[in-house]
Amino acid sequence: MIATLRWPTLGAVTVVAGTVSIVALRWWTTRGNVPPDVPVLLAGVLAAIAALVLVLGIRVRRAVADARLDDPVGAARVLALGQAAAVTAAIHVGYLLAQLAMILPRLTAPEPREQLLRVVLALLAAGALGVAGMVTQWCCRVPDDGDEGQGRDDEDDAAAA
Repeated sequence: MIATLRWPTLGAVTVVAGTVSIVALRWWTTRGNVPPDVPVLLAGVLAAIAALVLVLGIRVRRAVADARLDDPVGAARVLALGQAAAVTAAIHVGYLLAQLAMILPRLTAPEPREQLLRVVLALLAAGALGVAGMVTQWCCRVPDDGDEGQGRDDEDDAAAA
């Protein structure tokens, strides 16, 4: 059984990745080096992966809803892919926020302004990847036999009666 990934866990991953990244970037720049550029291609790749993960998750959801899931191992793989995508997105968001923190003090120069646009695009794509991963995780849930249309409170009320 694969454990459910939660938003606070992704927040913690983002904070850790951002902290490590800002320390590493500051160390790199204090040695006289220029911070690494964020390519526009990163945003495109993250957005493409987000779309793929979301499509696969929706396919699993439809198969589960129609009770025609032929490949439960494949569905588990899609679930793992969704969770990996969400964690990857959290790491990217942490790194990109560190890049943003390095750029903001130097916005008067033209190069940091161009870099700012690329970082913001990559941040949006990384956020989309995180959401796609979490939605895919939700899509891969299998409803319990007795839970159709009932919430947790309805079950507790029925058990108490």
